Amino acid sequence: MKKTIILSLTILLSFVMIACNNNETKKEAGKGPITVATMIDTEGPIIGKMIISLLQQDGFEIIDKTEFGTPDILRKALEAGEVDLVLDYTGSGQYYHNVDDIDTDIWSDGEQGYLLTRKLDKEANNIIWLEPANVNNTEALAVKREFSEENNIKDMEDFARYVNEGGRVKLITSSSFSENIKGLRGFEEAYGFHLTNDQLIILASGNTSEMLRALVEGINDVNVSLVYGTDGALDKMDLVVLDDPKSIPPVYLPAPVLKGVVYEKYPEIEHDLRDLFKGLTADELREMNAKVAFDGMDSTTVATEYLNKKGLLNRE
Repeated sequence: MKKTIILSLTILLSFVMIACNNNETKKEAGKGPITVATMIDTEGPIIGKMIISLLQQDGFEIIDKTEFGTPDILRKALEAGEVDLVLDYTGSGQYYHNVDDIDTDIWSDGEQGYLLTRKLDKEANNIIWLEPANVNNTEALAVKREFSEENNIKDMEDFARYVNEGGRVKLITSSSFSENIKGLRGFEEAYGFHLTNDQLIILASGNTSEMLRALVEGINDVNVSLVYGTDGALDKMDLVVLDDPKSIPPVYLPAPVLKGVVYEKYPEIEHDLRDLFKGLTADELREMNAKVAFDGMDSTTVATEYLNKKGLLNRE
């Protein structure tokens, strides 16, 4: 009888130990946590939610910090290690480093701008830029179609003429664009015009949803707005994006950017996100952005719909 009891206890203890070992193995196999953050615009949270879904599918524990803040806040958080992975744009690389000895026109070439940004950030900060989407979310100015037709304004040369002839202008823009030699200052220098402070409404954020609303509704007499190449509401709002024949603003390709220590520990992140960024198109991003900015859908729903449509979820 004693032998039977001892044998039973031994078997029970063996099961307990196996269960404990299995739990430890599962605990060790868990990946993360990874903190994913984006800007507070429309596009950032959509792509951010896609990134989160794909990483969770691969077993990562994720801390969701989408809509984290303005571009400068997001960048500082990544450098400080407060977040692990962000969505950023290749053209922004020129603002993160001392480029006095570099011809900044290199950022007008999508591929070369990406390669240089990746090199500079790896060497200076051990920050890794993964392969970007081939979608240029560059900056431009837009006006209402009626305004464009009334004043014969189709490109930046026409706009310069209009300004210099004393035309009424109230431009709404972000602070970073207004102060940038590759932004408004670059437009003014290249096309030969100048806007005074009373012709500008400058916002701290680069969220163009607010700017486009001001343009369409004429809030505070706004008749010109900063826009981005993949803004979803441009067609629905019947706006005209002014052509920039001199290609002043840089090429902005969206890319996943992460701390080097995270990349070294989890190199599979690159594989997890490659197909998403490789497959994104400008038309698809504009459509998704419109669903959020114009139709009022939430970014998680839009992101999930896209991933399912592309067959990127529930893959082996």
